[in-house]
Amino acid sequence: MAQKVQLKAKSRAEIGKGAVKRMRDQGSVPGVIYGAHMKPINVMVGVEELERALHGATSENVLVDLQLEEGGKTNNRLALIQEVQHHPYKDTILHIDLHEVLATEKLRASVSVRPIGEPAGVKTGGGVLEFVMRELHVECLPQDLPALLEVNVEKLEIGQSIHVGDITPPNGVALLDDKGQTVFLVAAPITEEELAAMTEAAAAPSAEPEVLTAKKEEGVEGAVVEGEAKPEAGKADAKAPAAAGKADAKAPVAGKAPVAGKAPAGGKAPAAGAPGKPEAKPAGGKPEAKK
Repeated sequence: MAQKVQLKAKSRAEIGKGAVKRMRDQGSVPGVIYGAHMKPINVMVGVEELERALHGATSENVLVDLQLEEGGKTNNRLALIQEVQHHPYKDTILHIDLHEVLATEKLRASVSVRPIGEPAGVKTGGGVLEFVMRELHVECLPQDLPALLEVNVEKLEIGQSIHVGDITPPNGVALLDDKGQTVFLVAAPITEEELAAMTEAAAAPSAEPEVLTAKKEEGVEGAVVEGEAKPEAGKADAKAPAAAGKADAKAPVAGKAPVAGKAPAGGKAPAAGAPGKPEAKPAGGKPEAKK
């Protein structure tokens, strides 16, 4: 059963950094108590009394018979110490969280598991006892909450294990973890050859990946590097003449360009964008005779 201690506390109305600092200077620890059937209450607890209670605790689950002074009246509340905040480098308590529980209502908590005895595989075979799970989740009434779960491991040989389903919890306690999960395991000892191989593998430098690059062969025209797409036949050649044709169409024809705004002889203006044509000469190079 989880350890049960008595603790006195007072409700407090002051909050904030300044109020908390004055409280600590006066020898009190600020805290809060909350639960499913109550509104959170800010409290303060004597630091010396709290340290004595925590110092005598044998597990992380500590039930508290809290005598809470509130509004001039003292009420008893059953609570579980949920969290204790310590200073990062000073041996002082900064804050405490208390979770109210009901004596008639089941709670869920994590309980440490501890092996009892020395496994046979460790004693005679040189095996190693491995802790696969160090805590088990339980459900029970507050008065049945165990401080820890003890499991006898003396019969374990090398390669054998104990699962959650092999553990018999105390009366009134239910184990919530999967029954097939391994809790303890006796592993075979590591031989000198295996240890040397592991040490050598850890000390060996990691191999760098080889980078492969493809190059064109010297003297071979049009060689394609591996991984590049080859141009489709006919498309590349077809683009070149088309481009050349466009360039020729835009290039001016040798000769005099027509004057802007004036039509050439014959009364018809050349078509827009059509290149000008030179005048045709009579055959033989002689001018036509006048009639």
